[in-house]
Amino acid sequence: MTKKTGKEIEIKRIDHRDYTGLLTGVSELLEQARHAAARSVNQILTATYWEIGRRIVEFEQRGAVQADYGTELLKRLGTDLTKRFGRGFSWRNLYLMRTFY
Repeated sequence: MTKKTGKEIEIKRIDHRDYTGLLTGVSELLEQARHAAARSVNQILTATYWEIGRRIVEFEQRGAVQADYGTELLKRLGTDLTKRFGRGFSWRNLYLMRTFY
């Protein structure tokens, strides 16, 4: 329904059938955007964790073919990263990142 005011401006009333379609469409768009964002974040985190693993391996090996794998480096790095970035960087997670690489 359209209502005209004295200034000839049209004010449209919301038809609830049309509003339901609008709400559904906007909701679907937001869900798609959230899923796409989550996929992008997952891809970036996967690449980041692989790169962290690579850097740990290269630091441990220092040019050698095989490293002396000890947990002291991972414990120290995990402690320092946890202080700076919060959860997710325990020595065990760093070990898994190194293994992933």
